[in-house]
Amino acid sequence: MDNAGSPTPADGMIDGFRVIRAMGNKSPPSTLLVRRSDGSDAAVLKFIPRRSTERDALQAVDHPGICQLLKSGIFEGHDYVLLTYYGQQNLMERVKDGITISSLMQFLLQIAGALDALHRQGFAHGDLRPEHVLITPNSQPVLIDLGSAYRLDDMDLLSSGGQTGSAAYLSPERIQAASLSLPDDERRSSGAADYYALGVIAFQLLSGRLPFEDESRETVLQSHLQDSVPKLPSHLQNLQPVINGLMAKSPQQRIGNTTELKTVLNKAETEKELLAQVVRSAAIDTLELSALFADLRLRPDELALQNKRLRRKRQRRIALQSSLALLFTGSILTGLFTFRAELLPVVENAAASLGIIENPELTAAWREAQSLASDPNQGLTTIVAAYRRVIEVAPGYEPAQQALRDTAVSWKQSIAQATAENDLELATTRLEEAQSVFESDPELTVLSLRLQNRFRAERLLVSTQSLLRSSGLSDEASAAAAVQAFEEILRISPDHAAAAQGLTEISRHYGELAAQAAQGGEVAKAIRLLQRATAARSDLRELDQVRRLISEATTIQSAIAELLAKAQSLRDQGQLMLPRGENAAELYLQVLATDPDNSPASTGLSAITAEIMQKTQSLLDEGALSAAQQMVALAEAQGLNPTPIANMRERIDTEITRRSQVSIGLEQANVLFEQGYITLPADNNAVKKLQEVLELDPANEQALVQLAQCAARLALVAQQAREAGMNAQAIDYLSQALALRPASEQWLRWMTQWQADS
Repeated sequence: MDNAGSPTPADGMIDGFRVIRAMGNKSPPSTLLVRRSDGSDAAVLKFIPRRSTERDALQAVDHPGICQLLKSGIFEGHDYVLLTYYGQQNLMERVKDGITISSLMQFLLQIAGALDALHRQGFAHGDLRPEHVLITPNSQPVLIDLGSAYRLDDMDLLSSGGQTGSAAYLSPERIQAASLSLPDDERRSSGAADYYALGVIAFQLLSGRLPFEDESRETVLQSHLQDSVPKLPSHLQNLQPVINGLMAKSPQQRIGNTTELKTVLNKAETEKELLAQVVRSAAIDTLELSALFADLRLRPDELALQNKRLRRKRQRRIALQSSLALLFTGSILTGLFTFRAELLPVVENAAASLGIIENPELTAAWREAQSLASDPNQGLTTIVAAYRRVIEVAPGYEPAQQALRDTAVSWKQSIAQATAENDLELATTRLEEAQSVFESDPELTVLSLRLQNRFRAERLLVSTQSLLRSSGLSDEASAAAAVQAFEEILRISPDHAAAAQGLTEISRHYGELAAQAAQGGEVAKAIRLLQRATAARSDLRELDQVRRLISEATTIQSAIAELLAKAQSLRDQGQLMLPRGENAAELYLQVLATDPDNSPASTGLSAITAEIMQKTQSLLDEGALSAAQQMVALAEAQGLNPTPIANMRERIDTEITRRSQVSIGLEQANVLFEQGYITLPADNNAVKKLQEVLELDPANEQALVQLAQCAARLALVAQQAREAGMNAQAIDYLSQALALRPASEQWLRWMTQWQADS
């Protein structure tokens, strides 16, 4: 039960977490995959309703089978919880491709253990279904999404609980509690409702279908209340006692804990052959299991009749195919005896196309392609060329087309993996080969940009580490430059662990120096050093102790007052961010590093940020792109508010992209003009390129001049056509010229005269 009203941060940051992507298909998304800028493991950030029981339940339970709560907080007035990320494979997906019954029973016992831990703390899950059970890489089931959780002793929540959760998994007592006014002693729950849902899951995964299905929610709820416990297929009858125990209508008669479930499983006569059988949930995606179980439900006489009909149909088909084959073979032999060598190739090709015999050329090409594809020493160019040869022989041969698609996907995945693993040489080699084979693939463009960013990040890392080795962490100027470089690395390569570790080391180093200064009574120095530490990593827990040490100093208030007064003086002098070590922004940041709630410092820093962004926008409007970039870089290095900085950086990037597109468009238009492609082909001609340039830059003089040249060339061609007696073509070319230059009086006179003559 997610919170529908979740905020959407414009800068992609929520309380220091960078949003990687939304999870689920709700809009706006209430569940997000996030990561801290320090490169730590990904986590799930979920917005929850203010009165949700989910947070209380997660705080109360510590069990490997229950999703772990990392922290909770409030962002823009919305409550959220931060949860461990376990991947995306849920129980249904795990069973989809096949799982032994033995493994499935073990999963059920592990889920029951997690439910017991939840129930012992006085909570019920409330919406247990396969999609809410994740399977970790080490095969540990984990219960997630406790949005419908309720307290076992809260009658109001129990009553409303029947209205939440999926109807397919609701227990009879929850349905009754929601619809009837029952006494409290009859409405009390022991958590058995969760075990009923576990029984539904067990039946669903074993049989391939839900026990009660209907388009109407009311019909499904009535089935839970009135229908008997569903029966498993005949070959799984030994497990029926498990379903009976878990889906008993009465909570008192139902299996209610792990011990009881284990006892029933042990009593069930489960032979090794049964436990080794594989079940699949493919009925959810295909009709395969549905058809299978439909056959299993037939009576013996019905099954025998169905088999008899199938045998007759098969015999008729074989007889018909044999007759046709004999007739066709006879025709072939007659033709061979009559025309021999002349007809033999024609007959072979016809037979191959009909599938009666194999096409020898296709067979040879396909075998060669498969052999090359299985050879790890072969490159992409060779493999793709082999598959393309197969398609040349047989254009409609689907296996070769599919193999070609699979090869492209696999090769792209290998590039992405090599980039992620920092094997940049391999990634570059594979990317270059892919670009030579698949020339205009947009996915390769994205991979190329990622690889370029990774190379740039590595170069930045090497130079930054060299700077720190030569100057040492205690050199404040070098440390400030290193912080800026590490943050830039994380901006272009968010999962870069070395850069994140570099920020952590700088933050810890300056935190220790600040603590030493505070203990020595050097409050002003401690404040300055603490600001250096928070500039690297503001969320480092060790810094809280440093803040406490500084706040305990007897001179703290006078030191802060002195910093604020000096900052105001520097603002009045226009020293907002420069020179280094003597500007207003740094002093405000020093105050906020020690006293995060200091209002004068927050107000002063916000005013400086606004003024700097205004100056940057003015530079951008004037076309001073380099100066605007330098201004943003300086603001980022000083540690000003990241949100307006990110917005301004996006505007600058947009302007860079626009200028690049204008330059490319002008160059393409010039080439097309020289080649004579003025207005044709329709999607790639000089006029079209120039019009695209003018959409990006309406006053671009070069584009206007080139358009005039295009118009003049069209008018010249029109005149030549007129002289050659091609009046219709002449009018057409002249119309195109006038469309570009409608004010040309001479061309207008020509048009009037030519139209009169036609």
